[in-house]
Amino acid sequence: MLRSWPALLAWGAGLIHLAIGAAVARADGDGNAIMLLAPMLVVGAAEIAWGVAVLRAGRIRGGRAAAVGAIIAVLMGAVALVGGAPVIAVGTSSALAIASGAMAARMREAGVARTGKGEGPVRASRSRAAGVAVGALLVAALAMPGLAQTDAAKNGDPHDHGVGADLPLVDPHAHH
Repeated sequence: MLRSWPALLAWGAGLIHLAIGAAVARADGDGNAIMLLAPMLVVGAAEIAWGVAVLRAGRIRGGRAAAVGAIIAVLMGAVALVGGAPVIAVGTSSALAIASGAMAARMREAGVARTGKGEGPVRASRSRAAGVAVGALLVAALAMPGLAQTDAAKNGDPHDHGVGADLPLVDPHAHH
């Protein structure tokens, strides 16, 4: 059930790192902020790509490398703090990255095999689906507060989706 969690945790950390890195667009020519925040874009993209590779393969890929990557992500987060990154966002992404890297290294070390060996296909599918659902809920609950602290959340699109006008409210009970 936990086999997909390192990938999901990496996605959560990656999304926050991308949001922190997106603050480069708001740096207004501040060279120091750009140098300190831009690497977060690379870290976030790498975490998301690794998560996709793990879920696609159905097994942990590069467990030790994931642990080293998590340490690098935490160090880059500390550097981003100097560039003005929000503490809560960096702390949340660091916790997600460390949990992902530690779980990946541990699962790889323990030799966790692909899902489905020794289980019936229906049971394996249900177990996998339940694990992904619970993991996704956990990552969403942990990542959202961190994302909310970033410039991406503060300066994002007001969600008008290109309409640009308020839509009229239709009361279905107006004629009754």
